[in-house]
Amino acid sequence: MSGPLEGVRVLELTHAWAGPYCGMMLGDMGAEVLKIESPRQEKEARGGYPYVGGESVIFMMLHRNKKSVTLDLKQKAGKDIFFDLVRTSDILIQNFRPGTMAKLGLTYEALKQINPALIYASLSGYGNTGPKADYPGVNMIALAASGLASTTIMDGRPPVPMGYALCDVVGSMWTAYGIMAAYSRRLKTGKGQEVDMSLLEAGLSLMYSPLAAYDHVKGGTKANRHDGNAPSGFFLCSDQTYVSIFASYPALWDRFVEAMGLQHLAQDPRFVSREKRTSNAKELHGILDAIFITKPADHWVEVMLKAGVPASPVNDVGRMTRDDQVIARGMIVEQEHPTAGKLRVMGVPVKLSETPGAIETPAPLLGEHTAEILEKLGYGAKLEKLKADGVI
Repeated sequence: MSGPLEGVRVLELTHAWAGPYCGMMLGDMGAEVLKIESPRQEKEARGGYPYVGGESVIFMMLHRNKKSVTLDLKQKAGKDIFFDLVRTSDILIQNFRPGTMAKLGLTYEALKQINPALIYASLSGYGNTGPKADYPGVNMIALAASGLASTTIMDGRPPVPMGYALCDVVGSMWTAYGIMAAYSRRLKTGKGQEVDMSLLEAGLSLMYSPLAAYDHVKGGTKANRHDGNAPSGFFLCSDQTYVSIFASYPALWDRFVEAMGLQHLAQDPRFVSREKRTSNAKELHGILDAIFITKPADHWVEVMLKAGVPASPVNDVGRMTRDDQVIARGMIVEQEHPTAGKLRVMGVPVKLSETPGAIETPAPLLGEHTAEILEKLGYGAKLEKLKADGVI
């Protein structure tokens, strides 16, 4: 089947995580994504450690279903070719620091003169407006500025890195959402527009609960595992695996104490209501810590699920890849790369019944599709000269 975005062309001028992830999302849904790269792109600029077969694994994961076109945008000939691509494209994604595209003369205001229907998506650290628009921003900075990092502070310890480029990925998702909203409007009006998203706002979009606690809960400025719910969180088990449970809602609490043989806690004045359990979360979780440590995680998961209480072991990566639900949903996909060989990548998370997304092609080699794309633009006879001049 063809993906829902078949026939949509995307120009991707991106680096690092955020922009490429957004382009990957569109490519997975069938769009033709042309990654524009420098003819003299260094290996390190195509992603970092680890490397397999001389290729960055992260790059290969983020650039499946894309084509690589090399262009020197600092040369007039390269810029002219790029303008021709803009005329034939629907969407442009760029995640350079604000000001970079202006120096190249490739702002939305400039490109919409060439293609008024173009949807131009910008993803930066702080966005295109405001007093910090020119500040550099990456995931770690966005975690701090948005307040997300503060939610990991507990018992006097410093903020804990989340182990993943969270704001990059969430920012990519919001950008893709904005692009699709703008594309939907374009189908009705024929007009494009600019989509302006930032890593800061990606982090802020996840701060609803901490904001509510700050404004309305006494002492709610310090978020931790007891944030607004108890019992809930991660509990260490006898096999040194953590189990995650959520039994805060009244109905779940009733099932939880019955399954655990803790009916006496339901009568304890400290825990007789959800509000009381949350106010006394430290004491309640202390009691549960001493119980969960007595048996392995899988035992407690079985007990919880039998009672209808949400629970899961805290999977490490290896355990996650073997999870029967992950496998059943097609979320671990094996690909063959021309130089790196077999590679496991994540599948397409959202499932469409009629036009599902798919992983069709591996990440491209540098400039792998330059000739193919430029020939379609009518540059076939000029390819050798363009190459000799360093334009491609």
